[in-house]
Parts: sequence; C-alpha cells; structure tokens
Amino acid sequence: METFNRSYQLVKESFSVLRKDKEILLFPIISGAVGLILFAFIAISSFSLGFLEDAGNILFLPLLFLYYLASYFVIIFFNTGLVTCANIRMNGGDPKFSDGINNAVKHIGKIFVWALISATVGMILRRLSERSGWLGRIILGIVGMAWGLLTFFVIPVMIFENISVIDSIRRSGALFRKTWGENVVGQFSMGFFFFLLSIPGIIAIVVGILSMMGGSFPLMLIFFGAGVLYLVMLTIVSSSLNVIFTTALYNYASKGVVPQGFSEQAIKGAWKTRSH
Repeated sequence: METFNRSYQLVKESFSVLRKDKEILLFPIISGAVGLILFAFIAISSFSLGFLEDAGNILFLPLLFLYYLASYFVIIFFNTGLVTCANIRMNGGDPKFSDGINNAVKHIGKIFVWALISATVGMILRRLSERSGWLGRIILGIVGMAWGLLTFFVIPVMIFENISVIDSIRRSGALFRKTWGENVVGQFSMGFFFFLLSIPGIIAIVVGILSMMGGSFPLMLIFFGAGVLYLVMLTIVSSSLNVIFTTALYNYASKGVVPQGFSEQAIKGAWKTRSH
C-alpha cells in the first residue's frame, strides 16, 4: 500500500502539470512514431542483408550502433522539448509545443553529442552483458544504475545551464549527490501504478488472442485492437509524467525550491539513504 500510495501521489502531482499543457503529449507520440519507423528500418535492413542469419557479419555492429544513435537522438530531442515546456509551466509560464521544439533545435548539437555518448555506453553495456555470466550481468546492472543516477539531470542541465555535455554530466552527478547523497535507493516509482493500470489492456489482448484461437476473428480485432491502443496511450502518458517529474526534481535540486504543483514530501522523498 505504501508503494501504491507513493506512486499514486507522484502520478497525481505530475498529471496536474500535464493537464494544463496537454500538447506535451505530442512529444512522446512523435518520438514513439519515429522510433517505430527506425525499428522497422533496422529490422528490414537486417533481414534483407542477411544480418539476422549471420550476427557475426562485420556490417552488423555498425548498423546496430547507428540504430542506437538514431534512437537515442530522437528520444533525447523530444524529451528536451518536453522538459522545456514542463519547466516553463513550473516557473509560472504558459508553454506552447513550438517552445519545446525551438529549444530542442537550438541545442541540437549538444543533443547529438549526448546521444552519441548514450548510444556508446548503452551498446558497450549490452555487448558486455551478452558475454557475461549471471554475476557479470548483476555487476553490469549495478554499473548501469550508477550511470543512470549520474546522468539523471543531464538534459535539463544541458539546456538550462548552457554548458557542454561533459560538464553537464559532472554537474548532474554533483546536483544529485548534493541533494540526495551518494548512497541512495529510489523511492519513487510510477511504474507500479501504471503496471496496475496496464492490466485491463493485457487482459483485452489475451481475450483477443483466445478469440482468434476460437475462430472469432471480429472479436479478436475488437479486443486485441482495443488492448493495444489502450497500452499505447498508457505508455504515452506514463513517459510524459516521468519526464515532468524529472524536471520537477531538477528544479528542486538546482534551486532548492519545490516547483509549483508538487508537494515537498514527494520531491524530498524521491530517494532515501540506502540501509545496510
């Protein structure tokens, strides 16, 4: 119940920002659509060139890295726009979708560099994980979590403090340690709340599959289509709220002030000291 109450509180407070600026939803929608196009391109290219049959092909890794780079770039670009709009709202302004896009374009060089670094780290961790045993995967998982905490505020730092990507990584880590300390564990998780919300969609998809197996194609279309559409919409809202909350945490970490629409309990309690 404590986990559910905390998740619900974070969703409710983040949704208060989203409710005022529904155009924020356009950022994950476009990002997701472009991401699907990129995935389709890499899948078709891999299949056409025989990479799926021969993963050791010398061209496979460069193509995979380009996919990583493009995917990270798209995600970071549109997250930059979302962070921009959320920050304007939290500081008393009335943002427009164009404000986010314009700011993302303004910082496109930094976005590319950050995407390049993210893609490189992500691919290295992935390749090492594939070649490691269970202990190695646990260690790499811890390394990945540490990297995630170190770079948690890179996007808002990069676009609001006008410093280089490398300096943004350092600044992000410094803000995190200064505000919440070094030995911490996550207190917030919107994922639990949205997992519960996803259950009806999962049930609808299962019913659709069973309907198809039972020979009822119309019922399959109705239930399967409704379930997929519901989960897609839920994913869009969830990703938007996560970025909004990250922006709220950055405002608190950098200014020491709880942003409009959020409670002090939610912001200060985002992380807690790890117990030994």
